[in-house]
Amino acid sequence: MMRSTLALRRVASAIAPKQSLLRAASLAAPTAHHNAFTSIQTATIINPRSFATAANNLGSILQREINEEDEAAAEFGGQMPPDLAELHADIADKWTILEGISGIGSGGETGSGATVRLFKKSPGSNGAKIGVVVHCQDTEEDIPFDEDAFLEGQEQEESEEEPSQAVRFGVTISKGGKTVVLQCRCGGDGDISVESAAVRDGESEGVLMALAGGENLNAALYQGPEFTELAEDLQESFQEYVVKECGIDEDVAAFISMYADYREQVEYVTWMKTAIDVLD
Repeated sequence: MMRSTLALRRVASAIAPKQSLLRAASLAAPTAHHNAFTSIQTATIINPRSFATAANNLGSILQREINEEDEAAAEFGGQMPPDLAELHADIADKWTILEGISGIGSGGETGSGATVRLFKKSPGSNGAKIGVVVHCQDTEEDIPFDEDAFLEGQEQEESEEEPSQAVRFGVTISKGGKTVVLQCRCGGDGDISVESAAVRDGESEGVLMALAGGENLNAALYQGPEFTELAEDLQESFQEYVVKECGIDEDVAAFISMYADYREQVEYVTWMKTAIDVLD
């Protein structure tokens, strides 16, 4: 009986400190929770002046970039570079050059100069009207394909020089209320390739409008065959037609590439100036 009583006392004495610790933890918990909640509340309080600082920082950086671009443009008096201006004058003898699209970005709307249209002043040999549309941002790096490295399973070496830009553009050939649309690509070396051919209802202006609007020529309609699966001589004939019949020669290709780069630069500066007016 004495051994049982002693055992119970030992158990009670062992449990007592643990219970004290639990009571202490339960009393401390609300305080810890309160402190954590208070710290969260404190962390979410933002000084209103930080908003003004963020706006000022963004505005100053935008202004810095604008100043740099304006300084670069000042070299040519804010006009086209001389070589592009000369080429523009030569192309304008045979083509009507228009910026923007009727009903899309017209009337001086911000970004309206991103799309450029060209209409050939003389019709094709069969009387067809010929037009071109290009968006200044429809570009990609023009990296030459190394066939030997590909066949040997090697990775193509990257050039340290900045790669030239290829520009995509659409050519329309319209006659009798129907239009053939040839999607083309002008490489950095001036080479022109045809990537797709589709047929649409309507005259050149309406089809160019669809192209400029990014409607993918009404995606629900037949987009034409997979161009690379056509017979090779047929692909070559389309390409020859673009150059010889449509008049997209080396000068026109160079103009498309240079003018797209120029317009992108102009639109970039306009974008920054508009953004700083709104955000700063």
